[in-house]
Amino acid sequence: MIPGTVQSLPVGDPRRPRLARLLPGMTVAVAACLLFTLTKLIKPIYLHAPWFNDPYDTVLSFTVFFVPLTTAVTLVRVWLCRTSEPLPLPRVVAIIRGSRVVAATSTLEILSAWIAVAVSANRAEWSPAATGLLLVLLAITTAATANLWFLLRSTLRLVAGDGSMVPLTFDWLWDATTLARREVSRFGRFQGLGLRVVDWIDFNLVGKSRRHSIGAAGAAAASFSLVVFGWQAFREGYDTGSTLLVLALGFCGMFAFLVLAGSYLGVARSSHRLHGLRRRALAARDSLWRIVGNSPAHAGPAQLAMLLGWGAGLAFILTFLAETTLRLHPGTIR
Repeated sequence: MIPGTVQSLPVGDPRRPRLARLLPGMTVAVAACLLFTLTKLIKPIYLHAPWFNDPYDTVLSFTVFFVPLTTAVTLVRVWLCRTSEPLPLPRVVAIIRGSRVVAATSTLEILSAWIAVAVSANRAEWSPAATGLLLVLLAITTAATANLWFLLRSTLRLVAGDGSMVPLTFDWLWDATTLARREVSRFGRFQGLGLRVVDWIDFNLVGKSRRHSIGAAGAAAASFSLVVFGWQAFREGYDTGSTLLVLALGFCGMFAFLVLAGSYLGVARSSHRLHGLRRRALAARDSLWRIVGNSPAHAGPAQLAMLLGWGAGLAFILTFLAETTLRLHPGTIR
């Protein structure tokens, strides 16, 4: 997909250094969010977390994948930005959108954790040392995420003073293959081989992903669910019914994120018109934005946060009801 002529910020534009301030803010927010989330892997500490049990724990289980995934997608576009070249506004907008998804995902995690604190969830296991450390990390993550939202608000005003977003004219897959071609040119005598590999991937894998974006999202979500939640079910000895349940929850959670965030971030844009079942499926996906009274082209951070919130809330309710019905976490009453 070859992008057409787009509006750009020229070299030396005074807005460019101010736009660059978003990146340190995003880096700090991502680092704080991941540090907080990865405490889930340190059992002696995490056992004392107010958010140790579902539905709060479900948020951390997904956030630990959503935030790095979105960050990686965004960094590809950041890597293409050079101070010695004009900066296309659609690429700036794509970076802003990636930062918004990171901020929205982190915000959902933070809200879930603070709710667990407010209702004194897992209160019997709280300890001054472990729980206190977790609360300090939660406070740091909250401050870093709030700072990122502030930077996003000021950055948007630099790009479009009226608050409207510049439409994305080329997708992330095009950015990724462009970056790959640029980097393999550094391989010296292996440059030709590297370019042929990138061309093969672009023609066979990237092209098919564009033509079948929903199917590609489904395949990625299924792989994620089998590897992550399947391993969890095997390691913890779930029965067949419980295994199928967690696999379904893992698939649905990741599929919803890939479709919604992928549409918002412009991961894939097909060059072919869709018809029939595929067109109705795409329309159904885009219609999800109407739940919060908006459309994919005009959705902002508030609408994204609301939509993710609706999805997360529904996932929490289904998880809670299913695990209560199946009695997956029996315990003694204290």
